[in-house]
Amino acid sequence: MEFSCCQAEIGNLIREKTEELNDIGAALAFVHHHVLSMVQKSEPGLSMPDVFPSCALQSASGKLCRCRGMIQEVEPNLSFYRASRSDFFGASGEENVALLEATLLYVIPVPGNSHFYRVPQETMSEERAAMHNLPAVGQVFGGRKRRERSDGPLQSSALESEMKQSRQEEDSQSDGAPQPMPQLSLYQKLNLPHPPLSGFLHTACVVTVIQHPAVERDRLRINDVVDFFGFLDEDSAMTGDQMATCPLDEFGAFASWHVEQLPPSLLSRMTCISWKNVFATPIYPVLTNYFETKRPLVLAYLANTICQGDALLAEYILLHLSARVITHESATPVGDIPLRVEAQAIDPEMWSSFMRSIAPVGEVLLDASLLSSVDLCIVPRQDHMANVLRTGVLQLANGTHVTLDCQAVSKASSALHEALFAVMHKQVLPLEYPYQVHELPIDLSFLALSTARISEEMELLRLAVSVRWQPELPMAAMDHTNLSAEDVQDYFSHVRCVCRRFDCEDNSQAHRLAEKLVCFSQSVPSWNNHDPFIHNNSFSMAAALMRACAASFGRETISDGDIDQILSLERDRVARRC
Repeated sequence: MEFSCCQAEIGNLIREKTEELNDIGAALAFVHHHVLSMVQKSEPGLSMPDVFPSCALQSASGKLCRCRGMIQEVEPNLSFYRASRSDFFGASGEENVALLEATLLYVIPVPGNSHFYRVPQETMSEERAAMHNLPAVGQVFGGRKRRERSDGPLQSSALESEMKQSRQEEDSQSDGAPQPMPQLSLYQKLNLPHPPLSGFLHTACVVTVIQHPAVERDRLRINDVVDFFGFLDEDSAMTGDQMATCPLDEFGAFASWHVEQLPPSLLSRMTCISWKNVFATPIYPVLTNYFETKRPLVLAYLANTICQGDALLAEYILLHLSARVITHESATPVGDIPLRVEAQAIDPEMWSSFMRSIAPVGEVLLDASLLSSVDLCIVPRQDHMANVLRTGVLQLANGTHVTLDCQAVSKASSALHEALFAVMHKQVLPLEYPYQVHELPIDLSFLALSTARISEEMELLRLAVSVRWQPELPMAAMDHTNLSAEDVQDYFSHVRCVCRRFDCEDNSQAHRLAEKLVCFSQSVPSWNNHDPFIHNNSFSMAAALMRACAASFGRETISDGDIDQILSLERDRVARRC
């Protein structure tokens, strides 16, 4: 369903509500909820101009646009939005203006995602787009002001023009011309953690969120996947040839936010009027009948595809993908299920490709080719010279699925092992600043693929939930269900939105659960791994499996049936391991 809302209409609504409420902040909060309500009524099938990829913005001027992406960074400096009381989005040269506190967010396409964005046919190879060099940060500057987008078609050659400029720079280097800073790949220049899956996703957007009561109530967090709704600023999609540059002096370049030094052809700017977390619990939740009908079909799909007939492993893959971090208690994450799969032979690339087709947020593979890179940056680290928090391969959108090649991880550096322990077992992302390390709570899913016995594995990868894979059918001989990968992906998207809560009033069920787990550990002694680290303890993982089981059926709390089902699966898993 096409959603139409022009900038003039929203501007008039803001003016009217400001006069009515005598408070521009209250007016903006009203508009936030009003637009969000209209958007939700238009779903599913919502259609409006998308900021990513930028080639989709041929005629977005004055229209409400959507920027779906990951919040990667927040501008550290205090910002103000200069708003005219008579024309909120218009030129504000008049005296009757209001200075509104604002937050600038650096939003990027979701790393490892192949289904959020309508990407046209590539005009260049992925490798060329990802790895070709561009001028270093500081050589190209763009003015920072509100701009109006041209109504004409976007120059689809914007990326190619940047690359042409790069080739000219390389020619000058070969002639002996001095270069002040080392060259960066295009995705590194944009501070993306991984090369995007399409050349058209070498882009980013600066989203201006004006502070008002709704912002304070619905907090926006780094690494969240958010739909921002708003209007693009003037000529934020113009190419470098059309754009007047504003060179900064040496001090200005040093003190400015790194975004100010990006080529304007790669960066859009949006004034946000409303937003929603993509995977927030919906106002009208999906009925449990949907989950009860889809779950056995999804289970059969997993068993008949990647698991090659192994029904037990399919159950654990389903539970693994249904789990998420619910909360952190005493610095321990609750709800996620790191899963280890052991086999005589296993192909991490094939598994990662499959997971990308069904994961609701995104999929990233950490293998030897990535982890052995000489310029590998693991976690975000402050770069003083460019005034930027340089991203790392472990900064991913909350909900991203990460596939680990255990052999490659075991050969990696101790720095990677420490960072991986933090993100996998503590579910925090270390942000390295000069005099301190800030730990940011995250929510990632880890699948470790190994050809070693668990007793031979390094301690980091001795996960409490480890399944020995026993494929029964070759891929070519398997029967497939009527489901497609998109159907399975939709199912896991709905599961991710299921609210997870603790029923504090039902103490009797908590006692029954504790008693059943103790009895189970006594009847199956080899089940309990006795890990002193709570997150990787067998009891904690059993509880996480039960919560994931409930969510996979669309339920918010654990039932007695979930407890019995998980203990039955755990008995079969341990028996296979012996």
